[in-house]
Amino acid sequence: MRTSILEFPIKHIDENLVFANDQTVWAYYRIEGFGYDFLDFDDKIKPFQRQLGFLANNGHDLHFIIDPTPMNISGIMSQTKQEMNRLDYPLKQNGLHFMEQVESQLNRQRTINESGEYVHYLGVQLDPAQNQIQSLNMGNSAIYQLKNFLQGLSSPVYHAVGLDPYDIPIEEIRAYQEQAESLIGNMINGFSSMVKPATASEIIYLAEKTYSVSTSNQDVAYREDFESGYSVEGTDAKAQSHEAVRPKEKAFVDVQNANIEEVDPKTLRTSKIINNEIEELYTQYVICSNMEDISMHPGFEWLYHLQSRMPFPVSVSIRANYQSNRSIRKKLSNARLEFKDQRQEAAKGHENVDLSVNESEKGAVQMENYFKQTGQPAYSCSFVFKVSAKDKKTLSTRVGQLTDELSRFGLSVLPPYGEQLNLMMETIPGSKSFMNDYQMHVSPNILAGMMFGATTNIGDNRGFYIGYTKQFQKPVFIKPDLAAKAYENLNNVFDSISVLVAGMTGKGKSFLMNLFVYLAALTGSQGLIIDPKGDRKGWINGLPYIPKESISVWEMGRDERDAGSLDPFRTSTNLEEGKDICMDILSHLVNVGIDDDAYTLLSEAIETVSKQDDPCIGAVITYLQNLYDHEKDKMTAVRFASVEKLKSTLETLRRNQLAKLLFGEVGQEYKVLKTSVPIQVLMVQNLNLPGSAAKTLRPQHKISEAIMISLTAFTKQYMFNQDRMRHKFILQDEASAIERSAIGSELMDFIVRMGRYYNTTLIKGSQNASDHGKEVANMGMKFSFGLRKTEEAQEMLNYFNLPQTEENIDTLKNLGRGDALFQDIFGRSAVIHVNPVFKDLLDAFDSSTATEEERQRELRETS
Repeated sequence: MRTSILEFPIKHIDENLVFANDQTVWAYYRIEGFGYDFLDFDDKIKPFQRQLGFLANNGHDLHFIIDPTPMNISGIMSQTKQEMNRLDYPLKQNGLHFMEQVESQLNRQRTINESGEYVHYLGVQLDPAQNQIQSLNMGNSAIYQLKNFLQGLSSPVYHAVGLDPYDIPIEEIRAYQEQAESLIGNMINGFSSMVKPATASEIIYLAEKTYSVSTSNQDVAYREDFESGYSVEGTDAKAQSHEAVRPKEKAFVDVQNANIEEVDPKTLRTSKIINNEIEELYTQYVICSNMEDISMHPGFEWLYHLQSRMPFPVSVSIRANYQSNRSIRKKLSNARLEFKDQRQEAAKGHENVDLSVNESEKGAVQMENYFKQTGQPAYSCSFVFKVSAKDKKTLSTRVGQLTDELSRFGLSVLPPYGEQLNLMMETIPGSKSFMNDYQMHVSPNILAGMMFGATTNIGDNRGFYIGYTKQFQKPVFIKPDLAAKAYENLNNVFDSISVLVAGMTGKGKSFLMNLFVYLAALTGSQGLIIDPKGDRKGWINGLPYIPKESISVWEMGRDERDAGSLDPFRTSTNLEEGKDICMDILSHLVNVGIDDDAYTLLSEAIETVSKQDDPCIGAVITYLQNLYDHEKDKMTAVRFASVEKLKSTLETLRRNQLAKLLFGEVGQEYKVLKTSVPIQVLMVQNLNLPGSAAKTLRPQHKISEAIMISLTAFTKQYMFNQDRMRHKFILQDEASAIERSAIGSELMDFIVRMGRYYNTTLIKGSQNASDHGKEVANMGMKFSFGLRKTEEAQEMLNYFNLPQTEENIDTLKNLGRGDALFQDIFGRSAVIHVNPVFKDLLDAFDSSTATEEERQRELRETS
């Protein structure tokens, strides 16, 4: 049997509008979704209440589509490459070539993997008058139909020469577009998610997948340039011109390029020729025949659980026709009268009514009372599920698994006899319900409770690839500066473009940060890496696709010209900041507090030196030396003792090899940061940062911390002095050393808060959750690798704004190497595995000391 016996439902597509052959007009939207996995009981109530409010006040017929769509990797990569081409940067060609290699590899993996991400679309039938017609009696309905008919006759397509009745006036399309645009705000609130109009290529893709012969839809591509109509113009009797769109008669023929047969009354077989081979796919559509009266929430999220538990893709189409409260109560009242008539007829024949009649009557009474008490509308729904497989045996097994899974939530499904083609057509956007036998009247609570929009998807679906989700191996893409773009309807929860990375040593924290800056540089960003441990020494020889000329590795302390380079007067953005940082560093080094006389002396020295032509710490020491040599008679014994202590301590520290970086001298030549290269790495030789458990700080510890504070001031200067329109990154490894200082914490907080304005992403890395300070609330993306202690896991969950449940704590404590709990800018959280794609990158960024032979041996022993 061929599908040509059924009319294809779509007449024309204009952006997200679907003009159907039955004269209805639908607008389709993509619901990006919200995270649900890590929420506790109270948090799960919130999205339910929002959806309930939306559905109770909606007033439109709806079409819910849950589509297991393989991620459009080529589309994402194409968009990324287009953005790269618009930029002018030295690594452009290398970056484009790298992206092509990644795209090829990911597409190769996609052909093997049957699963994909579940994409949520919501169709809304436009023009509320049509919904009103459905709920009126036959007499009023006829009046409305006549009115619409007369209005239709006044349309320019009936009066303008050159236009046909089948044409769609441009003014009508614009009116529908305005109506469709006005609905987005309510959807965003209702589904706690970014909502954007579906594209024409997405709608065509959804329709064409109906005719696919692959379980992963590899034979269906996005038709980016698809056009279903062309512009025409007509002139009326008053010589006024009218523009319209004329649908192409055969526009959708190619979309239906497949042979579909009913191999039995409950199964379809789709076939087409691909690469000179006949490919076949068996499909069964099942419809919900009964739904138990269960609407407890949380607990009834059957739609969400279906996505996360089924090991094969399941497509879901739910058509929900709006019924006003008055209309549904009238229908239920009529149903009660019918049951009463059946009972009376049975009594006349001295028979008892069937038990099912009693149960149905009881249910109708309960529903009527419910709608009478709540005043809510109802939805007349059909729930259709599509399952496919390459053979009938596998198909039967999968349908059985789906049936069992749905039964756990009180849903019974069956494949209606001889109705497979009708159900197939019903799932296509712009179509209608074909089967009234299985229509169910449900309250908004039932639809809200299924958790449409709750998703396991994560990331930006644009930018560069960083890995995949652990649950379904879905690719994860991020665009570091997306939150700064302020795109309309983006609906991101976090506006910051800074990134938090935490986790204990050996879990993959440094690897992710390295991969992040590498990919950012290849896609057009430039940045600065503060590397206190010297893990990136080898980068001086270049990286795959990034030649050594594009990387500057400055290992401070190796060259005599490095002396004084980190003097706070030279690393700060302005003189006042230089004075503050100098005061903070020196008071820390000599161990004086604000109540000490020495603190006042130090402040006076710094203030005096700041007015000189070449202020530096060396000049501060010289000032103190002059006081000691020439001003003794003018000072009290206590003050002189303070001068002596300051001078002696600073002179001693001045001789320290590491401190020479901090202690600048008047008139000396010193090296400055190279801002022209894509990647600038700053390392400090012999840096000795204290551990978090250290109770007493040795001089070397204090000097190392002071250097980190000065380096942070350096990063602020870097942020200020670069092109604001070009995205920048600053990788601050071992951030805990900076957080311990008040001025260091303040500097870090400033970079985080102002990063969005200056288009600068701070990648802040630290081992423990407790190392991150008050600016956590201002961070955007967050990555947490494995944490050892329960207290650390609890604090990290607090940073993620996730409940501190035992399950969530265990998740953080049991993350494997390379696995991280990731939270995107939309507030969605999922466990991902960081994947560099290529072994060359794995080797380049791996900071472990294990040899390849040791890794292979460990793999064999643990597998």
